Amino acid sequence: MADLIQTFAANTAGRDFVVGDIHGCFQMLDALLERIEFDRGCDRLFSVGDLIDRGPQSERAAEFIDAPWFHAVRGNHEQMMLEAVAEGGDAQWLWQMNGGEWFKAVPEAQREPLVQRMAALPYALEVRIDDRARAGLVHAQMPAMSWPALCEALQREPISERLTGTLLWERDSAHEIERRRSGARAYMPVAVAGVDVIYFGHTPMPKPLASANTRWLDTGAFMGRTLSIAELAVDGRVWSVGPNHKLVGDGWQWLDGVT
Repeated sequence: MADLIQTFAANTAGRDFVVGDIHGCFQMLDALLERIEFDRGCDRLFSVGDLIDRGPQSERAAEFIDAPWFHAVRGNHEQMMLEAVAEGGDAQWLWQMNGGEWFKAVPEAQREPLVQRMAALPYALEVRIDDRARAGLVHAQMPAMSWPALCEALQREPISERLTGTLLWERDSAHEIERRRSGARAYMPVAVAGVDVIYFGHTPMPKPLASANTRWLDTGAFMGRTLSIAELAVDGRVWSVGPNHKLVGDGWQWLDGVT
């Protein structure tokens, strides 16, 4: 069984970055890596998941998963792929309706290795920033627990479908961010206890958003909007490129005073 959470020591040789939902838009990622002068010899790139579906180059996910400098959490689209292949029927229909048609063009001999790569993706990543700080990554949303409690839960078997469903699918926290961005009254806490900064994808935002210690990096690449990449740091920079691969933004939208 694959590790459900993976941990990484601090990168003392180079830099660390986090990228939002790619959804097959790997040419946009290529442009971002060139823009930040990413060094494949010493830098590392972490992903909040949803590498595949809807964009034009989903098959390139294997290329990145196999790279020693690339590390991703599992997104709901990777999960749909796994369920479609294992179960067929309604699961297959659901995946195809959500961008999985590209898989039909993958040569038969390459399909099973690609599925195995997706099955090995964890539900969470923890990355040491330095001796004092650490970052977390999950795809969609944290359950109602601290980061250390989640790490412990993911090391026990079996884990509940409710827990994995929250990590892969839920949007309550993202909707709370959207309410606050529009100036509406807060309904629920946003900050995650026990971690210095935590990155999410899953719900497309108009631009990279920062609230308390949470960072939201899905900016709708497959929708003709932008792909965003951030320094993995408590106060790191962020860059976004559009479909023409030109830089269109280099900052967070901060929701000040939100906890």
